[in-house]
Amino acid sequence: MKHPFIKFILFAAVTAITFSCGSSDPEAEVKQPNTDSISKTNQELIKLATIDSKPGVVGIFDVPEMLTICKMDSAPMKDVSFKVAKAYSVLEQEMNAIKAEIDGMPGMLTYNNDTTNFIFECVLPIKALPKQEPKTTKIVVLEACPMLIYNFYGPYKQLFTAYNAIRKYLADNKLTQNGPMREFYISDPTIEKDPAKWQTRIMVPVAKSK
Repeated sequence: MKHPFIKFILFAAVTAITFSCGSSDPEAEVKQPNTDSISKTNQELIKLATIDSKPGVVGIFDVPEMLTICKMDSAPMKDVSFKVAKAYSVLEQEMNAIKAEIDGMPGMLTYNNDTTNFIFECVLPIKALPKQEPKTTKIVVLEACPMLIYNFYGPYKQLFTAYNAIRKYLADNKLTQNGPMREFYISDPTIEKDPAKWQTRIMVPVAKSK
């Protein structure tokens, strides 16, 4: 079944590309699923979902593993919009083909700021490890790690204000980004029509600066 929100996140994802607050090794997030840990992980993510939705920096949380279906790609900036749209379309098709069930809102990981070859990964959280492997995408577990969580409310074209605030917070608190930034589009514009109320949850893996 087609997720009604997919077509609305394309602009958000491309906007996030321009203002990504750091870079990381694309292999750092990839982890093979462990069937024994999936149930525990899902319970921990339920707790994570209760995190305060106030605007701005919420705090640093130990984010558990996330079971996802992912598609990584790269492109020059001028081609990213097309590639992102294609990636989400493929993810939906393969998720339905393997009978995986979506478990949250779509997201995106960004790995660099290179406008000539931007590396990104479109992700859809899923509820359980499917019995069948997808053809061209991957079932991966995003690693557990401490993450700075920032809630942004507003139109996607204004996400740069969130990244400016995050960079300042990291510098002021002697923190460094320690992995790819994650961004999840919490609000569904098909339901919430007011762009000022659209919530984007930005999650930045962090470590104390040396």
